[in-house]
Amino acid sequence: MKKLIFVLGMLFFLGGVMPATAQQNSKLSSREQQKLEKQKKKEAKQSEDLAELKAVNKLVEDTAFVFVANTLYGPRGSSYHVDPSINFLGVHHGKAVYQFAFNGLVGWNGIGGATFEGDITRYKFKPSENIKKASDLTMNFRAMGVAGSPYVTMSFFGHRATVSITFNTGERVRLDGEIRSVKDAGVYKGQSLF
Repeated sequence: MKKLIFVLGMLFFLGGVMPATAQQNSKLSSREQQKLEKQKKKEAKQSEDLAELKAVNKLVEDTAFVFVANTLYGPRGSSYHVDPSINFLGVHHGKAVYQFAFNGLVGWNGIGGATFEGDITRYKFKPSENIKKASDLTMNFRAMGVAGSPYVTMSFFGHRATVSITFNTGERVRLDGEIRSVKDAGVYKGQSLF
């Protein structure tokens, strides 16, 4: 009888101790919770970046976007902060417009610079499905008033992009900025050269 009471007592004791031990193991330490939260934030950011990449890739694939520039780099490496509302490269269904302008100056387009527009003659887009690899676009367009077709290369991660435009004279312009949809561009187009 004593053995039976001892065995039953041990079972009750172990039955009470085991669930408490299991609960302790299921609770995470504060360091483990921080790691878990950090991992969740990282996954959410990656998911957000991937959605942005797909949205921008769709704009470029559909040839309906505007690259607005905020920095222009000169031929000798000098950089200039420029107004994004008047410095842009727009592409819309087979047509392209490139405009550069400086506030406070008078230019060919009436707003301190020049505006070139024309038909796109070549358009090659290489989308990236990975947020760590850039998507690339190369194109030519036949701009009125410019001999030949300016050659445009664009490399972008999500909305952030770098554009290089090379003219037939060998002059090159490099711009940093972002890609926007046509309706969200917020740009002002000046008078075309021709």
